[in-house]
Amino acid sequence: MKTATDIIEEMTNRVKKNEAISPASWIESATRVSLLSEDLDNQIAHHEAQLIEIEAEYLKADMSSAKAKTLAKSEINYKEYLELKARFKRINEWILLAKRRAVVQDI
Repeated sequence: MKTATDIIEEMTNRVKKNEAISPASWIESATRVSLLSEDLDNQIAHHEAQLIEIEAEYLKADMSSAKAKTLAKSEINYKEYLELKARFKRINEWILLAKRRAVVQDI
């Protein structure tokens, strides 16, 4: 089964080879990438929920907000969280560009 990254790489290679890509192919690829990135969105939500829960516990212990946020970040895999957010942003940007490309080619 293809992943969102596989589809993006496949379309990128087609562009690099200067292949003609129909608007329907762009829309189909964008739709598939969107559907396949759902798990990524869930992972980000999980990390954010963890951060909020940990931060709330520190705040209940009369800790300053800044310190609570910093300590909460240290208790989860914050690097992974940031990488997931960056990947999600790149995927969303790719979807947007694929849709625009389809519209431009259709004109």
